[in-house]
Amino acid sequence: MSADSKVPEAVHADPKLSDLFRLLPSTEHPHGLTDREFEAIFTPNKPVIFNFHSYPALIHRLTYRRPGQDNIHVRGYKEKDNIDTPLVLAIENQSDRFSLAIDAIDRMPRFRITRAGVREALLNRQIEAKSHAYEFGIDPPDITEWQWPF
Repeated sequence: MSADSKVPEAVHADPKLSDLFRLLPSTEHPHGLTDREFEAIFTPNKPVIFNFHSYPALIHRLTYRRPGQDNIHVRGYKEKDNIDTPLVLAIENQSDRFSLAIDAIDRMPRFRITRAGVREALLNRQIEAKSHAYEFGIDPPDITEWQWPF
């Protein structure tokens, strides 16, 4: 299930950030952005959910004192000392597609009630995936065999 298709009125942007120094102010690093440039990418007055494939604290440090800093919510790796399937690990770290969509619904007041059914369906998908991994030791086929439709 795609959250985009179930909550079409949510604005979804997917900027790619390959140089983390861009998050710093331009006065702190030559690759840094001015506050105006930063606000153009990471809006100062709307929730931003940042999926980072490492430790979230790093992003919080790099965005410290940036406009809209309180609206930046980072999901990333949390050490738990266990070995799981890729999807279960992502679910535990709240960086899977379902957790990110749930986080978006929770952070936009107009969706908390109107999209409660979508949120519940996403939670159910997480439970199903974890149950499948526990029973079979692998992620469900709809996850492992998924292919980009384009």
